[in-house]
Amino acid sequence: MRLFLSDHLLRDVVGHHLGYNLALAEAACRSSIEPILVTHLDFDPLLAEGNQVKQIFRTDYRANPPAWIAKNHHFLTLLEKWCDYRFGYDLSRFPTVCSSDLVFAQMVAPRHFLKWLRWMSSLAEPPVLFLHLGYRPGRFTSFEITRSIKKLTDLLRQKIYFVTDSEKLVAPFTQAMGSTVHYLPHIISYAIPAPEAERKAKPITVFVPGNARREKGFVEAVEAAAQILLSPRREEFHFVIQCHKPDTVCSEFLRVHQSTLEGIEWIDRPLSNEEYLQQLTQSDILLLPYHLDCYEMRTSGIFTEARVTGKPVITTTQSWAGDRVAHQGGGWLVKERSVEDLVDTLLAVPLQLAEKREEALSEVSAAKAEFHRDTFMKRLLALIPKEKYGIF
Repeated sequence: MRLFLSDHLLRDVVGHHLGYNLALAEAACRSSIEPILVTHLDFDPLLAEGNQVKQIFRTDYRANPPAWIAKNHHFLTLLEKWCDYRFGYDLSRFPTVCSSDLVFAQMVAPRHFLKWLRWMSSLAEPPVLFLHLGYRPGRFTSFEITRSIKKLTDLLRQKIYFVTDSEKLVAPFTQAMGSTVHYLPHIISYAIPAPEAERKAKPITVFVPGNARREKGFVEAVEAAAQILLSPRREEFHFVIQCHKPDTVCSEFLRVHQSTLEGIEWIDRPLSNEEYLQQLTQSDILLLPYHLDCYEMRTSGIFTEARVTGKPVITTTQSWAGDRVAHQGGGWLVKERSVEDLVDTLLAVPLQLAEKREEALSEVSAAKAEFHRDTFMKRLLALIPKEKYGIF
């Protein structure tokens, strides 16, 4: 059997895409399944660690339009339609598949969703297709989507599975689409080391990982760090903040406030797996003040990595990560977009760190079981009726 890991966003080492797909490829091999990565055209096959690669996609979410298009909604609509057309054309160049193959299509937006259904309908021997839905259920509430699902043949209905990696998204997606959506847990991309003994070194190292994006609460995290570093308690904290590939909001913030941000250790490039794990291990807490418009129900790969390393986190109440902290402990909750609340919470960390770290460590075993790549693969394969296709 073959598993095609289709990710149109996989083009380099930015984000979790490379590690995620390599981890799934490894899990597939352990299940005696041959993995094949289907990626963006710009992807370097040397990054695939020996796995087969097929490069077909030409668009991803980082293909920002020129300013003259972005300022004109009419042209922007035309650009989106052009990208939709190109995605459909790219799918027509998908590697040849057969009925015993599996295709796992990741980060599917509504426009991709419709193209995938049309692609399946065009095949004489369609594979088993898993559509990993994006994180905005409201965008899937459309007549076109529900009509396309209803028009599927009985065979395709039995071979297409809709999945999400957030338990909070199952019900909203099911309601939006009128079809069953299955929960497949997010996976840990790296070989995470065992939690280290309690760090005695001071000051407390606060790590803000990932590229600089508005929805990750980057601006609030930097403002809070700057205020603390200007306070009498500045010696108690050391802030390490990644700031590579900033979006427009974060780039403008850094430009305006650059002279007032002394004392922060900046990381202005993507980290290799080894560098990231080293920084994660050397940190005392992770700061994840997510915005709810993107992260209320969306998973956080960084949070899962903090969980399996026993690192406490500061995150936003009512977010997916915040709900986990509220029920399991191992962190602090802050109000969305509140720098004042973030500063107050950080100043309370020294007295509460030992307790929160103990809570976080108590969740390590459960987190490893839930977010392990082999767990994901077992749940993926369990969705397929074995007696129906005879492919196991």
